[in-house]
Amino acid sequence: MADEKAALISPQTVANAKLIVSTAASLAASAVLIRAIVNDFLPSQFHTYLTSRFHSLSRRFSFQLTIVVEEFQGFAINQVFEAAEIYLGSLSNISVQRIRVGKTENEMDLAVSVDSNEEVVDVFEGKKFKWKLITTQVEASSRSGRNQEMGDLNSSLRSEVRSFELTFNKKHKEKVFKSYFPYLLERAKAIREQRKTVKIHNFNPWEWCYQSFNLNHPMNFDTIAVDSELKRELLEDLDNFINGKDYYKKIGKVWKRGYLLYGPPGTGKTSLIAAMANHLKFDIYDLDLNNIQGNTQLKNMLLSISSRSIIVIEDIDCSIKLQNRDSEDQAQNEGNSNKGF
Repeated sequence: MADEKAALISPQTVANAKLIVSTAASLAASAVLIRAIVNDFLPSQFHTYLTSRFHSLSRRFSFQLTIVVEEFQGFAINQVFEAAEIYLGSLSNISVQRIRVGKTENEMDLAVSVDSNEEVVDVFEGKKFKWKLITTQVEASSRSGRNQEMGDLNSSLRSEVRSFELTFNKKHKEKVFKSYFPYLLERAKAIREQRKTVKIHNFNPWEWCYQSFNLNHPMNFDTIAVDSELKRELLEDLDNFINGKDYYKKIGKVWKRGYLLYGPPGTGKTSLIAAMANHLKFDIYDLDLNNIQGNTQLKNMLLSISSRSIIVIEDIDCSIKLQNRDSEDQAQNEGNSNKGF
């Protein structure tokens, strides 16, 4: 049997195999010789130039484009980096070996993020985008001096520098900037709103500031006692409002919604407001018009309120009566130039 197998290998096959091995060995030896000549006889500057030209040439034939998103933009947090960290941690289909988990006082849920050197592939409108978190350790001696004077927190006063690398096909570059990044920022904003603890802010007219407290109100639309049909209509109206921001912008109207709640004490007005705040994840700003001295103060106060908030005006009927009474008093006193509010 051994003789039969040996007979199947012809002398020509053996010769070809020897030629292939000899050629491969010759090429390997030539490559080692050329590398030694380059390292020993060519200046390091020329060596660096050749290397950079080779990498540049290889990049020209590559179909991939990589965008670097650093953690800081000068001394400010890079919003794109922050959005990517939040968004990628929220993906349920990520397959990574290491993740980070944390929670702050202002967040209700755990915040999950990818760890260093982990790669996450995201699919957006049928296109694949590969993210990788890069972490570079910074020596203490390099965290002072030039970088600190330039005002860059990416390398000064920090023991590590973090950045995301986003790699994708070059032909999708326009889609990334016009569609993917805006989508990323909006999704991260929505996730952040879901995680946050709802707060209630009371205006202090003597110190011209808001005093803030966690709402900690258990009421929601599952537990509130209200007519089922009315509850359905209210929830539908709230959801349409939240999802209709672009529509308001398109028709040229301010993105806001108003409700008038009336009834004697103990009929559930406060509970309904708390349920709305917990459903929308909106902070509550409690205003008392009796403590406001005029239009200018009211405008300044409204401008200081963050977006995506619920403004509650208590006892608005009493405020209207007070306004009318002040108007009548001013009409009787022509020497007073201050208009009542």
